[in-house]
Order: sequence, then C-alpha cells, then structure tokens
Amino acid sequence: MKILAAVDRSPFADLVVDMTRRVAASEPSTILLMSVGPREPDVLGKQLTRKVIEDVVPEDLQDRREELDRLVAVLRAAGLTADTLLIRGEPAATIQREAKRWGADLIVIGSHGRSMLQRKILGSVSEATMRRGQFPALIVFAPAATLKGYKPSATAG
Repeated sequence: MKILAAVDRSPFADLVVDMTRRVAASEPSTILLMSVGPREPDVLGKQLTRKVIEDVVPEDLQDRREELDRLVAVLRAAGLTADTLLIRGEPAATIQREAKRWGADLIVIGSHGRSMLQRKILGSVSEATMRRGQFPALIVFAPAATLKGYKPSATAG
C-alpha cells in the first residue's frame, strides 16, 4: 500500500504519523510524508510550476524540513519504508496532485477540529482534500484537549 501522509507544523503531525504507522503495520507499505509550504508566485501572483524543495531549504521552510526529518525518523525506526517531500503550493490541491503523481492508495491527514464558522473563515485543508475526492482519505481528528500531554505510541518512551 502506498500511503501519503500530509503534515503541518501543528501537534497533529505526531497524530498523523502515529495513525500512518498503525495503518502501514497492517500490510507492506511505502509512505510519503509531505509538508506543503506557502506558494511562491511565478507570474502575476500565481505559482505555475511544481516547486519541490530539495537541497537548499529556504529559511521560511527550515522548520518544515526539520519536522519532516524528525517524523520520518519515527516511521523508519518502526521498520517502515518512508520518504519525505517538501513542496510549495496550495495545500489541498498540492496534496491531491502529489498523491496522483506518486500513485497513492490512501491519504492520511489531520484535522484541527474547527467549528463550522472557523472553517468558513480559516478554511480546512482536510475538508478540501476530501471534497476533491480523488483518493480515499483517512482524517485524523483529535479535540484540542486530547493533545495536552499526548504521546504517540510510535514515540512513547
């Protein structure tokens, strides 16, 4: 199974990785752990090209790179095959596009559990990813209270 796990810089990243590890343990799997950074306009304020961040990581994406490295180490320590992708773009569209490009069987993504009003104002990447509906998606949800003191089983020590 090819699992694309999309993470951001929130505490949900650990939840997403923990759930991804659990799903991947059920059958031979390959994981692509990705983070989507802000768009970088090419022309007229639009990002027209695919912008994968590889060797030289811009300062504004350094924290994302560090988070991906930390999280992929958790997956590899569990004996799983995992790679990372740091890319710029609009999150939901980029997640769907990369899932298609990579041939994913499943997308795992976190949800901040916002209210309907908050989703209307701030948007919801997980909801937009689901709405595009090209791939099965596993939405990892946890109310804010659950995150206090949360230790994912993959990293519990």
